[in-house]
Amino acid sequence: MTASSATYLEWMRAGTGRLLGIVDRLAEPRFAEPSPLPGWAVGHLVAHLHYNACALGRLASWAATGVESPMYDGAGQREREISTGAALPPAELKDLVRESAAELDGLLSALTGEQWERQVVTAQGRTVSAEEIPWLRVREVVVHGVDLGGTWEWPEELLRALVFEIVEQRLARGQAAALAGVLTGRSRESLPPWL
Repeated sequence: MTASSATYLEWMRAGTGRLLGIVDRLAEPRFAEPSPLPGWAVGHLVAHLHYNACALGRLASWAATGVESPMYDGAGQREREISTGAALPPAELKDLVRESAAELDGLLSALTGEQWERQVVTAQGRTVSAEEIPWLRVREVVVHGVDLGGTWEWPEELLRALVFEIVEQRLARGQAAALAGVLTGRSRESLPPWL
């Protein structure tokens, strides 16, 4: 494990702790309310957080064993899981989010130096070392924690890493002009509402 992956793991744990506190405080009726993400209720967002931990856990298992274990088994699995999870009773979904977060942390904590260096493939098809798995989870718990009502009170280093990654992704998608409009305060057109 490198210094950066140790930092990612620290951020992941802090973000998970905050996220679980936010989810625990959600009243049952909130799960049916719209979330900031188009087409998703709050229940869908919470289900996504649970199943994302499960998917990243599969990558951690891949790193631990060397046996290929993709995040998702074919097209549509992610969407089906989220839809199924969103229909669960809120109390059950809260328990699942807590359990999957603990399981992911346990899997990552058990990785050895050599296993951290093992290559895995993300849902987007990127080949990365297992050292990046905690960062993949950091993005989910921090950003979606805000979607659920949390705040951006995070270390500047973490926020800078998120911003750089978002900018790189938008540039790679050919959204430089639209991004420039957002960054200069002139336009939010052509970019998703959550950016």
